[in-house]
Amino acid sequence: MLFQFCKLCCNNVDSTFVKFSRHYARALVNKKQREIQTKDDVEEKNKTMVPIIKCKKKSFNFYKGQTYSRHEKILLASKGWQHRLSKGDYFFIYPDDNEVKVEESNELDFGTFNDFNLEPSIYDSLQNTEFKKPLQIQHLAIPKILEGHNIVLAAETGCGKTLAYLLPMIHRILQWKQITNRDRNCPLGLIVTPTRELAVQIALEAIKLCKPLGVRIKMITGGNTMKIMQDPPVDYVDILVGSFGVLSKLTTFHVYKLDFVRFIVLDEADALFHYTFEDKLKVFMERLAVGNCQENDKQKLPQTAQLILASATIPARTQQVLNDIVNVKSLLYIQTEKLHKILVEQKFMRMGKSDKPAELLKYIKPKAARNQPVIVFCNTSSTSYWLYLFLNECGIKTTNLNGTMPLSLRRGKYGEFINGKVTVLSTTNAGSRGLDTVMANHVLNYDFPLDTASYIHRCGRTQRVGTKGNCRVTHFISTELEVVFVRKIEYSVRKQKPLPIVDFGDPYKNEEDMKVEDENDANDTEFYEEFEEEEVQDMDKPEHIPF
Repeated sequence: MLFQFCKLCCNNVDSTFVKFSRHYARALVNKKQREIQTKDDVEEKNKTMVPIIKCKKKSFNFYKGQTYSRHEKILLASKGWQHRLSKGDYFFIYPDDNEVKVEESNELDFGTFNDFNLEPSIYDSLQNTEFKKPLQIQHLAIPKILEGHNIVLAAETGCGKTLAYLLPMIHRILQWKQITNRDRNCPLGLIVTPTRELAVQIALEAIKLCKPLGVRIKMITGGNTMKIMQDPPVDYVDILVGSFGVLSKLTTFHVYKLDFVRFIVLDEADALFHYTFEDKLKVFMERLAVGNCQENDKQKLPQTAQLILASATIPARTQQVLNDIVNVKSLLYIQTEKLHKILVEQKFMRMGKSDKPAELLKYIKPKAARNQPVIVFCNTSSTSYWLYLFLNECGIKTTNLNGTMPLSLRRGKYGEFINGKVTVLSTTNAGSRGLDTVMANHVLNYDFPLDTASYIHRCGRTQRVGTKGNCRVTHFISTELEVVFVRKIEYSVRKQKPLPIVDFGDPYKNEEDMKVEDENDANDTEFYEEFEEEEVQDMDKPEHIPF
């Protein structure tokens, strides 16, 4: 009897357990179905949302309108990129649609050039150029410059800063020429750049505008400085354009006199303020009588000079450098809302160093086959030169430009790229400053930069005013410091803040881009016969452009 009861008990327990198991399994199925439905709803909702960050792992995606609470943990796609197993991961960052794109900004109405009350002959000259309407930075800056203020132009790359200071400079010089008697080699305007390529580019823009106006432009870029000092040119000049090294040397030896300079522009000012030659810049600027605010009297030449600083990145050291030169409180800052924002689509790819050459070929070959220009940036001259050899060996026409090249070799390299003779420009930070590479839709950082200024300027070689088609920047990420910088960029985008100011290394430690012209002038004296000063006669023909 007892055995029968035990068996009954066992049967009851088995029956209850079976019912419980079925109920638990049914609950699990329902939970799974709810999770799948929720996931489908989220994916369906995400299809209608605009992505800002799009990752290989969709759970890390970030969309327009999405926000994080104050204490919410922010999950970064690049969080685990220091681990070796993260190789092959990637994510995209897209410009926020709230930020007006460069192409769309051209369609905004900022009035006409007639609104600035410039000399009438300037309007006639503008009719023969591609400049039909003022852009935002020109609309903001030109009236303030005409009032005589010392100006800091802080705006994104490729937005029209050059014309913003050229038009007021030409306007003032047309007036000053009528009321002053100058000796030869005594300019009224001075434009200083960090590199020879940028000096040539600005000079060409000035010549286009000034040729019909009788304003004389002189461009000096180094390479024949010794010959100039031995046999100085003697001619009337209204605007002198040149790289800092050669301008400093020639004005020190009084080949060009600064007594009448009343309009000074430091283009790419953050590069010129680099501490490696801060003392030289101070000595140079002390020769110029910069005032607090220029009083524009049409009857006589102003007593002081007006200072314009232009760059996409203005360093915090500005006050430290200029403190003994100008009253820093007199500087009027003019900047756009897009400063230090991501304005072009970017792809960040995590990979090992040994994987980079193969990935580079995958990226470059299709574009070279379609003759699409590509700029490849490296952190050192040796890597830039190696890529130049590597790509040419692979049948891809490439030229090389870096800061340690002697001027006898550097001359003409940039011209080969902009004139379409080669498809790829392999370069360092020497090719990242101010160059108007409107033909390039694609930029690739073979080595990711280690400071914010270089990152912004490199990305700024595409998506410029006048660039047509879809633009993209691709980054190869391989070292620990590169990963740390990428994390900071991703975090700032997710928090909808400006790019972080980072400097993990001296960008000119290996390149010394800004000092090279001084050094190479001394090294290349035996070649100075090759470097006659060019007189630009026909700028419609690419072969006449002295890059």
